[in-house]
Amino acid sequence: MSEHVLGIDLGTTTTIVSVVRDGVPEVIPVEDGSRQLIPSVVHFDEAGIPALIGTEAKKQKVFHPDRTIFSIKRIIGRTFSHPDTEVAVMRFPFKIAEGTNDSIVVEMGSKTYSPQEISSFVIKQAVAYADRYLGVTTNRAVITVPANFNEAQRRATQNAGKLAGLEVLRIVNEPTAAALAYGFGNTANERVAVYDLGGGTFDMTILETRNNVLDVLATGGDSFLGGDDMDNAVLEHLVYDVEKKFGIRVMDHPELLNTLATQTEQIKIALSTRDRVKVILRNLIPGEKKAADYSIDISRDLFNQFIAPVVKKTFDICDKTLNEAHLKAKDINAIILVGGGTKVPLVEQEVIRYFGKEPCIGIKTELVVSMGAAILANSLDQAYRSDAPVLLDVTPLPLGVGTVGDHIEIIIDKNETLPIERTNIFTNAADNQETVKVRIYQGEGNKKSESLLMGELTLSHLRKMPRGMLRIEVRFELDTNGVLHVNAIDKETDQRQHIELNILGLGREDHELMMIIDEIDKDASPEGS
Repeated sequence: MSEHVLGIDLGTTTTIVSVVRDGVPEVIPVEDGSRQLIPSVVHFDEAGIPALIGTEAKKQKVFHPDRTIFSIKRIIGRTFSHPDTEVAVMRFPFKIAEGTNDSIVVEMGSKTYSPQEISSFVIKQAVAYADRYLGVTTNRAVITVPANFNEAQRRATQNAGKLAGLEVLRIVNEPTAAALAYGFGNTANERVAVYDLGGGTFDMTILETRNNVLDVLATGGDSFLGGDDMDNAVLEHLVYDVEKKFGIRVMDHPELLNTLATQTEQIKIALSTRDRVKVILRNLIPGEKKAADYSIDISRDLFNQFIAPVVKKTFDICDKTLNEAHLKAKDINAIILVGGGTKVPLVEQEVIRYFGKEPCIGIKTELVVSMGAAILANSLDQAYRSDAPVLLDVTPLPLGVGTVGDHIEIIIDKNETLPIERTNIFTNAADNQETVKVRIYQGEGNKKSESLLMGELTLSHLRKMPRGMLRIEVRFELDTNGVLHVNAIDKETDQRQHIELNILGLGREDHELMMIIDEIDKDASPEGS
């Protein structure tokens, strides 16, 4: 076993891998050795086999958009019926389909792949670069996720690491990793805000640091909000401009639409350092005799108008997160910017305006999360180190059990410190009921219709009793990775019932899941802690 443990930032648009050597975190050079970012893109050949990963795969988006998979993190751990998946189906040029039990698969010819399988290809490539650079084989890692990822998304990410052949020591929130990289765990009594705007996700996290302890006070975010949405805003303008100038419907010309889409990220990057950019695309517009050229000038001011709604959404989340931490922006001592989206000048300007102070500098925003993950990985590998940082993360969303009607009985609240254990007492909904079936939900509210169905568990071989007479203790245990474990006990006999927990939308080994339609009944005044 290698002494090195990797820190992997598995991002929507790019993936970065780091390691600690001689006490110093360093980012692994990848591909030709001159890069540090691996595009999180996988290109499949005509037979449906992964053929290219990273920069070369990204280039294929222009020529083979239906066989080039990108931004898969946006739907990892989701169900097919989730609203985010519906948006992805409309936006992505590759085929997203429904798998077994409302899971997601990507169709590549006669083959299908789950989002975590596709992510595992990217992780495996990142590990290969690390092994080449270090000269050893590595098989352990800490992998980061957005702070607002729910339990299914975390478990799916963990599963992606396992499919890549890794022992995943810990799943850690990206903002917490960023704070570690800046060394805030070694400072005393500071409140730190981490503003994390990546390619596909946004997180806002408030931490309090003291004596090598990082205590997360509150976290919020949107796992479908990021730099990709800025690109889409630019694309909408390009489509409008082409249709206005040439009188054609862009949606009727997939190659034209795809070419325009490939320009949006470059426009965003160029306008991060320049006030104006001119785009010229030769022979782009289809015509009766020959294709016409297309050109457009875009100023930074115009670009800012396109992306202003996206940026505003991030500060709406900041407002809510600060409120949940019972703080105001002026109470924050330091701000960390994370993610490529924070390179956009409007974003940094608005952060400074909102908090009234300059953000921390010194580490590239794209690299900070991976470096922090490597620091944590190194401390986990050396379990007896007295200076290992203590992380007190929180639950990103409430967890509960579905009861009668549209109601959810919340068992674990949002922003409770991990690890955590909570129990409630439930009862049977019918006379002589030998099996009780439970559905687990996670979401902001206490309504099933507004929450995500995480999975089901079954309690079998119960004593035959009149309705409401059984007392069944359901225990939720949420570990430091944010992964849920569920147990149940018949309180009268102390007999522990057989439970099968099914988390929806995971790997192939989890596809054969039971469809459970019954709900359990719940007392109006629940017992339990």
